[in-house]
Amino acid sequence: MTIIEPHKAKYSYNPIVLYMLFALAALACLNIYFYNEGVDLRHSISANSKILQSLQVNNAELKSRLYAVTDLGNLDAIAKSENLVKD
Repeated sequence: MTIIEPHKAKYSYNPIVLYMLFALAALACLNIYFYNEGVDLRHSISANSKILQSLQVNNAELKSRLYAVTDLGNLDAIAKSENLVKD
């Protein structure tokens, strides 16, 4: 008596498909990494722009003080207090 067994399906994975799946997973991880780097960069730019604005305000205040000190009226007063004479 002959026993006929049906062909049992053995799962054989095609190496090309496995490489493509691995590449797809790697690209997904890289996409997440680059997205996070972009978000971090935007946050640091925002923080640095706030620092830059405060430094610009401080610079304007220092220029204002410098111009007030070097004003002709103040220079004349300083010259008189030091007993200097204009040439």
